[in-house]
Formats: sequence, C-alpha cells, structure tokens
Amino acid sequence: MEPMGTRTKIGLIALLMVVMLTGCWSRRELETLDFITAVGLDHAAEEGKIQVTVQMAKPFAITGSVQSSVQEKPFHVMTATGYTVFEAVRNLNSISPRRPFWAHARFIVFGEDMARDGLQEALDFFDRDGEPRRTSYILMAQGVKASDLLQAEFSQEPMPSEGISELLQGTRLAQSTVAAMTVNEFLQALEGEGIDPITVRVELIPLEEDFAIGGDVLRDEVKAKTRMTGSAIFKDDRLVAWMNRPQTRGYLWVTGQVRSGIININEPETADAYVSLEIVGSRGSFKPQLTKDGIKILVQVEVHVNIGEMQQYIDIRKDPGLWVSIERRLTQVVKNEIMAAVTKAQLFGADIFGFGAEINRRHPKEWRRLRENWEEEFKRLTVEVEVKARIKRVGLVINRTPIRK
Repeated sequence: MEPMGTRTKIGLIALLMVVMLTGCWSRRELETLDFITAVGLDHAAEEGKIQVTVQMAKPFAITGSVQSSVQEKPFHVMTATGYTVFEAVRNLNSISPRRPFWAHARFIVFGEDMARDGLQEALDFFDRDGEPRRTSYILMAQGVKASDLLQAEFSQEPMPSEGISELLQGTRLAQSTVAAMTVNEFLQALEGEGIDPITVRVELIPLEEDFAIGGDVLRDEVKAKTRMTGSAIFKDDRLVAWMNRPQTRGYLWVTGQVRSGIININEPETADAYVSLEIVGSRGSFKPQLTKDGIKILVQVEVHVNIGEMQQYIDIRKDPGLWVSIERRLTQVVKNEIMAAVTKAQLFGADIFGFGAEINRRHPKEWRRLRENWEEEFKRLTVEVEVKARIKRVGLVINRTPIRK
C-alpha cells in the first residue's frame, strides 16, 4: 500500500473539521428568548408554595418609535408558583410563548415575609443553576411583596430594572447609605464563620392614593416608584431587623466602604445653623484585641471632607479654633454612627461586620473556643472607636459671603 500523500492528509483533516464545525445544536435564536431583567420571590397564596415574579424586556417596545404621548411599556411582568423555586421557574414556560433567559437579571428582590422565614432554600436555585449570575444584587422589600416592587417605574428610565440598578449605584457612591451584596457575597456570608449577611432595603412609594399595581400594556403615568432607605440585617439566613441611613453608614465606616456623602453638623457659634460637609475620602478598618477582660474590637476610621455649605457667616481666619471645632464635631458624628450600627447589630446578635471572621483569621485557637457561642460573645464584646477627621478644602471661598444689614 502506497503511503498517504500530503495533499490527501490535508484533505481528510479539512473534511473532518468541516464535519465537526457544522451545525449549532445548542443555539438559541434571540427571537425565541424572553430576557429577564429582575426577579422577585414571595410566599404564594397557596400554603407551602413559592411565587416567582419576573420582569421581562420587550425589545420591540424599547426600539419602537413613539407616535403619541401614551406608549407601550417596554417590559412586562409574569408570575408563576411552585413548591420549589425551580418548579416555579419551569412553570413560567406554560404562560410565556418565549423561553425565559436568566443571564441578564440585575437583581433579586425578596418580600419581607419570605425573608423573615429564611432564604437559604430559595437561594439554592440561584447557586446551583448555571444561567442566573451570581453578580446579581439581592434586595429586600420592606412591607410589600416583591411582585409589587417589580411594577414600580421611573420617569427617567424606560426599564425599571435599569432605574433600580442606577439608583443603587448612585446611592452607594453619592450617599454611602446602603450596604449592597451580590448573590455570591450573600452566599459567602451564609457559608462563612463569624459573619452574617446585610443587604439593601427598598421601599415602594405610591405617587397617588389607592393606586392599583397591574399589568397594563400601555404606560400612561408612573403610579409608584422605589427608594432605598438603609439596609436589612440577617441572622444566618433570616431577616431580623432594619437599619436606617446613619446606622448603615456606621456599618460602612467600620468595613471601609464609605465613598462619599453629606454630614451636617451644628455651626460652632450658632446652634440652629448647619455646616454641610462632603465626604471626599475615607479609610476604615478594625482589629480584634484579646485582653484579660475579654475581647475588644478596635475600629479605626480616617475621614477627609470638604466644606460644602455654611448657613451663617463664620470668619475662620480670625478664629482658627472654629476649624478645630468643626473637625471635632465631625469626629463625634462619625463615632455616633458607628456605635449606632454596633448597638443595633449586637441587639440581634448578628455579626454583620465579620468581627468573628477576623478573630478566626488572626487568632484561630481562640476562635475555636468562641465559635460555638459566638452570638452571645458578640453581644457583649467591647468596641472602641478612633476617628481622625480632617477638612481638606472650603470651596471657592474661605468664608460665607457676609450680608450687609
């Protein structure tokens, strides 16, 4: 038998490659998919079942031209139930002509009732399934069902999911008053030792009395919107308490997550007037210390601010002590916010800061002694706060413009 020629070999290889590359057995045509942008989970009306609500984009409504003042909403909301999240998700196929596609979900909202009963079982689907992304944020709806929250809209954004996503980022970066966690971070906190989850609290704000949240196809006007007002504290996987804005920022000071924000303090010379200070930089950290009297957590925070506004005339050049007084008052505000957060967390035994995890990292032998009774140990540990505050700039003027009287 003659040896196979070079051209013959190349031909066989090319033929084999053509056979292997032809056809896309797992392809998904875009027109067959329904893109999910947000998910809501609640207890269903039928006992023992879970209600899954999804917000889906309508591309033809987003790209279509608007011919009148009333336009079709670029999203629609669908609901299905099941004894598990997976069953409810699969049941969406019985009411949707298109296959739900999960990779674009921006966030997952849980109703308060469901969150108080525990989220571990509901989160297993988002942990196990390959299509939903772990980078989706987890939100907690206060006082309403998650399905209601998914109907809220924004006048500036056609897609509510986009509006809530931008609202979350704006609140985090401009105010530092929400503590956001992704699905991945939430699951890591549930799995880890010495740390409990904390995530965003969202409220539904009606813009007219007795409004009805429904599935209208056409958009006439926005009837309800959302706002983010602090955070939700978890003990293990159960919602146990809410934190307001100052308490949430106290948590963020400790964990080094404060980016910006406004702090108002009383002016040194006028009790009923304020100085607004803009946070322009901060660093925060904590370190556990083992003493003969027990465990002490040392929290150290450094904050830099600019003076954004003065309500009364202050001549700082004539009295440099006023500058020091403002920094001292700022220091006290930061300490108060930190201790408010610590007190709230200790009240419910929820170590949202990860003090226990840090003890485990630095003092593993001591942690083995504490871990079994960490909730009680956390409630009674001592927290010491050190704050360094500095005013960086005063804006375009040194003093407020004096008004001649």
